[in-house]
Amino acid sequence: IMKIGFIIHNVAETEVIDQLIEKYNVQNWTRIAKATGKCESADPVLDSKIWPGYFSMTIIEDKENLLDEIRNEIKKIKEHLKIPDLKYYEFETNYFI
Repeated sequence: IMKIGFIIHNVAETEVIDQLIEKYNVQNWTRIAKATGKCESADPVLDSKIWPGYFSMTIIEDKENLLDEIRNEIKKIKEHLKIPDLKYYEFETNYFI
């Protein structure tokens, strides 16, 4: 079983997420650079004139067993910077090819 950390963040917070990846020397991650959507705790981010901006999604493969630390850092970032649309999900997978 491998864990996958899935971070959805406003493009404006990409530098903060990149610093986190660098701090923990994460070797296995993927970024989907442009995604749109909405959540109940913030305005929609639909990359339009009415709802400007977009999200990025950063996916971390937990080969280094760092997700506990990363999860705690994301929680601190969300609370300290008051970013309501910063989301973190964690999954376990039985299959990895």
